[in-house]
Amino acid sequence: MSEAATNTDTRREALAAAQRWRLPFGRQSWRGAAGNWQGSGLGSSIDFQDHRAYVAGDDPRYLHWAAYARTGQLTMKLYRAEVSPLVDVVVDVSASMTYDATKAARGDALLGFCAESAARAGAPVRVHAVDGRRVQAVATESLRGGDWRARLAERTVPATPDPVQPMPGALPWRTGTMKVLITDLLFPGDPGEVLRPMAAGGGLALVLAVTLANEATVPGTGNLELVDCEGGSSRRQRIDAGLAARYRAAYDRHFKLWREAARRCNVGLACVPSEGTLTTALGGEPRSQGVVEALAR
Repeated sequence: MSEAATNTDTRREALAAAQRWRLPFGRQSWRGAAGNWQGSGLGSSIDFQDHRAYVAGDDPRYLHWAAYARTGQLTMKLYRAEVSPLVDVVVDVSASMTYDATKAARGDALLGFCAESAARAGAPVRVHAVDGRRVQAVATESLRGGDWRARLAERTVPATPDPVQPMPGALPWRTGTMKVLITDLLFPGDPGEVLRPMAAGGGLALVLAVTLANEATVPGTGNLELVDCEGGSSRRQRIDAGLAARYRAAYDRHFKLWREAARRCNVGLACVPSEGTLTTALGGEPRSQGVVEALAR
């Protein structure tokens, strides 16, 4: 399948998912630019919140005339602000996310879904791509055009692969935003190094972990050549049933550690399988964990 056809299919899948699900904007109040979501500040929505004494320069449209008639004192009506939450999306573009075409397509569709969900909510979105310690901005128009990876590659200076892929460095999370990290979690280190900065500064932190069924098991038994997709190194390894079982146990333990760390840091985390449609995948663990919510029908 051509790259253009793949991009079209990915875009179509993202749009289909956005008709059924959205990012969980309804989970809390937001503070941001003027928009359509109930916020935590004061503004001019129709929901009355409080009142205070009039101060010279206040907008006379919000004078509480009924209270003035009763007390003779000028007071102001205060309303809960209508805001659009700001959304920060960071997508992992390391080699482990793209070595398999099915997994790469799921990551791209998830990114498209997040951008579309934010757009439909009237929420300004900012996107960055991360590869180890390298973080680059992604233009939202290139997401809709389907050429964001090509544009990213044009700006990327080739680097010598590290023998061990490092964890992401400092990510560009803003205070009070909805923060979404799209990754496969397949890097070593303490999950808290990634999750604690996401949880800091208020807002809502979410991790969408792309999984692939055949990554959970070894590719076979016998003498095999194993290639590290991140660093490029290879080695011959004899794999027997015992080693295969230990690999699966380590894989499951790795994701268990991430789930436990996410609970401690108050970060929503859900695995999104690469198999099947994105609409179906989001209706499983992502929905049950509150990482997405259903649109009203």
